[in-house]
Amino acid sequence: MNLATIIEGHDAGRTALIEDDQVVDYGTLRDLVGALRARLQAHGVGPDDRVAVMAGNELHFVIGALAALGRGAVVIPVRPTNPVPELVRKLELVRPSVVLLGDAGRWALDHRDQLDGLGFPLLDMTDPGMTDPAQAGATTAGDPPPIVDRQADDLAFLMLTSGVSSDAKVAMLSHHNLAWVQEAISADPMVGLNGDDVSLGVLPFSHIFGLNVVLLASLRLGACVVLQRRFDAQLSLELIRKHQITTVSGAPPMWQRWAFAEVDDAVLASVRNAASGAAALPAEVFHAIRDRYGVEIAEGYGLTETSPVVTWSRGIAVKATSVGKTLAGVDVVLVEPDGTPVEPGDTGEIVVRSPGVFKGYLDAPEITSSVLTDDGWFWTGDVGVFDDDGYLYLVDRIKDIVIVSGFNVYPSEVESILMEHPSVKGAVVVGTPHGETGESVVAHVSGEVSEEELHSFACERLSRYKCPTEYHFVDELPVAPTGKLIRRELR
Repeated sequence: MNLATIIEGHDAGRTALIEDDQVVDYGTLRDLVGALRARLQAHGVGPDDRVAVMAGNELHFVIGALAALGRGAVVIPVRPTNPVPELVRKLELVRPSVVLLGDAGRWALDHRDQLDGLGFPLLDMTDPGMTDPAQAGATTAGDPPPIVDRQADDLAFLMLTSGVSSDAKVAMLSHHNLAWVQEAISADPMVGLNGDDVSLGVLPFSHIFGLNVVLLASLRLGACVVLQRRFDAQLSLELIRKHQITTVSGAPPMWQRWAFAEVDDAVLASVRNAASGAAALPAEVFHAIRDRYGVEIAEGYGLTETSPVVTWSRGIAVKATSVGKTLAGVDVVLVEPDGTPVEPGDTGEIVVRSPGVFKGYLDAPEITSSVLTDDGWFWTGDVGVFDDDGYLYLVDRIKDIVIVSGFNVYPSEVESILMEHPSVKGAVVVGTPHGETGESVVAHVSGEVSEEELHSFACERLSRYKCPTEYHFVDELPVAPTGKLIRRELR
């Protein structure tokens, strides 16, 4: 098997992708992917090599990912908005053989002096010679190199995440992990997903929700994905109306902005499937969308480590604030810290077993064994409770992560950056509720430095969503008897 084959077999004239005014059918997409597959072959890329794809929600991301998979390589999606120091840290962690740059990632070419020392070439996919079948060099338009066959458990993607610790980790996902989830969420006829659907591709493809639930699942079905490179609420709604989009998936902050956008109430008339994930959806947003547009948002729950779907609300009666019922084929148990299952109606840590559960963390066997048992149970670090009807509700997080607009921010990463400032003696980062982004990052700092100077220092080294929006300067930070800083005291 190979995930790269998901675009094979669909009618050549069927529309696969729409980006701005460019319409790409499946036949053209296969030609473009085949041409880049030939280029990668010429560069020596083969099975188990790692290929980073640094692109936005654009045609180049799709071509790059599928071409690398087709060579048997392992794909590493990299957000193109990373500042250079963060990009270097991530690439050093995953050590790719080559980095493919889309339009949104071409800025990296201006920083070769900082990247060349890492030992991999930067390949610009916007160069017509990279994806033009007529210029592909080692192939012709009608004879691309074949897709390399892979075993089900062979790695397909490396996804940057923290797992259940606050340190950056790389989750290893196999071809079967991702394919199983794609098939599971499209198998139920009650869900109604099919090749005639048109999906909005606004969730970042560097995030597992946007990658597998939106992009890859749609391509497997032979459906169409309308690409939106950067979230803009007004533009999203215009795209939904223009292309009669039927399936919209978004993070809660997106739904909040759509709920109160200055548009007429018929703009979502074509939408049959609306989904929210990556963070809890506030009840007021659920009701605002339903009351204004007549659309019920189906929440789901999952993690990068579960590829990602664990629970699902599509095809069943939706309950506000619930993340739905367990997806068929997934086992979920709520447990006490010692692993004992809780009594019905009690809260407990969510422990998951399914064919979607990942292979572990790259080069981190001890961390892997702390969350993944030998018989396949993954301890999520999230706390939940089931109601009498089998609907799951998320209650709390054991993890310290802060979720900003659906993206994980790991306090230890932000703290380590703040501590690089010579005037900072200590730093503790926590999350606080935020009306638009769900949560925002708050830094508690000891040291002689101004807020303006420290904020500028952080923003030069971190993605914007990771930068603290508040700074509180204190003489001393709370410390446990063991010497560990206590975040809960500052929350």
